[in-house]
Amino acid sequence: MSRLPEDLDRILHDLRGPLNALAMHAEVLKRAVREPAEAESVRMIQQEIERLAEMLAAAMHVVAIERRESLRVSLRAVVERAVADARLTDVVLAARDEWPDVVGDPTLLTRATAELLRNAIDATQAAGQGTPPPEVSAQREPDGMAALVVRDHGAGFRSTNPKVLVRLRPSARPGHQGVGLVTAERIARLHGGRLRFTAPGAGAQATLLIPAAE
Repeated sequence: MSRLPEDLDRILHDLRGPLNALAMHAEVLKRAVREPAEAESVRMIQQEIERLAEMLAAAMHVVAIERRESLRVSLRAVVERAVADARLTDVVLAARDEWPDVVGDPTLLTRATAELLRNAIDATQAAGQGTPPPEVSAQREPDGMAALVVRDHGAGFRSTNPKVLVRLRPSARPGHQGVGLVTAERIARLHGGRLRFTAPGAGAQATLLIPAAE
């Protein structure tokens, strides 16, 4: 995890103070209780304190994301860089002549794309052997937005409502922070865009929408 800017690091430090105090008091209670139900309650309190500490740190790192460049770039180039940087495999890209250009921060757009691709690959792997690989395409929307579409053939979304899907939550997977969609949405917003989710029959489709270049 990258280092936070000084102001956010200071805020996170201040927030961790009360959490550390709560953790110490919970440990004292843990040693004092005798009833199994009380011990289980204290254990749950300790777990939630640890979870909150992780979520605060993750939230600060998302808030710290800033747009630093404004360059014209092809969405296909963004996807190719995301695939190479994250060492992702088994991703099918649409034909070269269908990709619009956008103006934005290439590094951030690559990061957002990588987050969507990782989710699609995870869904594909979870669906089992023989599941078609994720497909990535792009198009210009009638409203002037460029749409980068990531489609998988996994189990699909439990909802297509962004307020349900884009949530800050810990991940049970080792090495994952559980903030992939939150990060992608933050980057989309920094570019004047948004995320859109659809359920195209079997599988799921996540679309990164940002203004297309003139």
